[in-house]
Amino acid sequence: MKKKVLSCLLFVVLVLSACSSGEPKEFLFEEVKNEQVDHIHGVGYINGGNDLVIATHTGLYSHTDDGWKEANSQKHDYMGFSAVRDGFFSSGHPEEGSDLKNPLGLIKSTGKGASFEQLAFYGEIDFHYLAAGYDSNAIYVFNEMPTENLNGGLQYSIDQGKTWTQATMNGFKSTNISNFAPHPSREELLVVGSKDGLYISEDYGQNLEVLNNAEMITYVTLNETGGYYTNFDSANVYLNSFSFESKEEKEIQLPSEMMQDPIIYIVTNPNNQNEIAIVTNNLNIYLTTDEGLSWDKIATNGKLSSK
Repeated sequence: MKKKVLSCLLFVVLVLSACSSGEPKEFLFEEVKNEQVDHIHGVGYINGGNDLVIATHTGLYSHTDDGWKEANSQKHDYMGFSAVRDGFFSSGHPEEGSDLKNPLGLIKSTGKGASFEQLAFYGEIDFHYLAAGYDSNAIYVFNEMPTENLNGGLQYSIDQGKTWTQATMNGFKSTNISNFAPHPSREELLVVGSKDGLYISEDYGQNLEVLNNAEMITYVTLNETGGYYTNFDSANVYLNSFSFESKEEKEIQLPSEMMQDPIIYIVTNPNNQNEIAIVTNNLNIYLTTDEGLSWDKIATNGKLSSK
């Protein structure tokens, strides 16, 4: 009898162990374990929230009122990361040991990164140039990997990747593209940054005209009424706001310490247009809530600051 009881107990222990080891890990943003970030592939405010999120070579990080948090799973190499009100779009490569196909193609998460929907080109294309309208969900990609399913060059989709249209970019005269910025709600309006100025299109990138002649633009982002762009010369880095209606521009004051450190990403909080985050070439991250009157440095050379 004792032998039978011990066998039953052993069976229960084994069953419970198997059940617990097989349970998926709950996706959370937790205490940062790896505070040194070597690559940043995008930045934004996902799911309509107020927490700044950066997409890295090893998953997502979120900057909250309590400081930085790190996603405890889904640590993929997110390329072409673009925040939208109901989540984010991205591309890239799965983390080591994942059973996901490589590359990820076009994916979307509405669960803050906990899970994904494969929208298009799964296992086929890795989009480095990808952007989406925050409210429109219009997707623009510059395809550097032509396939039989998608030609090279600028393409757009207004049905979340089901169908695609080639954008001819007539009128674009530069040999360089820094990035392209879709309007948050007007799906047809697109601004393209280049070393020869800003270009604007109101027909999905089919035709573009010069918005300004600023040189060496490294990034542009849009809000409902205009946006921000950054450029640099041999002496300084500049951040400027611009308006679609008035065409006026205003220089935003930057921290003096970053005058030789070009900006590679700019994002504004859709819930507070005075809140701007910038990421520099040396992976310094700065945040302002008063449109540049004061700045907080929240990462230094890729090292995330403690609160």
